[in-house]
Amino acid sequence: MELRSFKLRLRDNHVRVVPKTDAQGCSFSGPGADLFGADATEAFRLAAPLVELLVSFEPGVTVRSIAVDLERPRLTATLDPTVPEADPRARVVRLDDGPMLRRLLDRADPVIDYLILAAARTLAARPALSEDS
Repeated sequence: MELRSFKLRLRDNHVRVVPKTDAQGCSFSGPGADLFGADATEAFRLAAPLVELLVSFEPGVTVRSIAVDLERPRLTATLDPTVPEADPRARVVRLDDGPMLRRLLDRADPVIDYLILAAARTLAARPALSEDS
């Protein structure tokens, strides 16, 4: 299985994984996999180096979510406002190319490896759709 994209929703303890290929290597179709509980917690643990690198660019920020598109490649992070009294809106940081994106994606390798396994397990546990559905 290969991944197309994933989103780590740290605030919600939820991970969304969209495969590129299925377990047999065929193009994936259908809804992606949602990870909660222990699976999400483990994904966040493995993504800690990625989050830490993001925070190192602007110390003191709180990362709400990180979305990674592995096909483009692109990383989008949503950050809590740093001065909520002045502007309560969340901020979005987007990286489309360049050395900074490569540094961040290099830090994502452990979480990507885990998400492949967790998504495959989650998708395999889904009941098969019958032709009557």
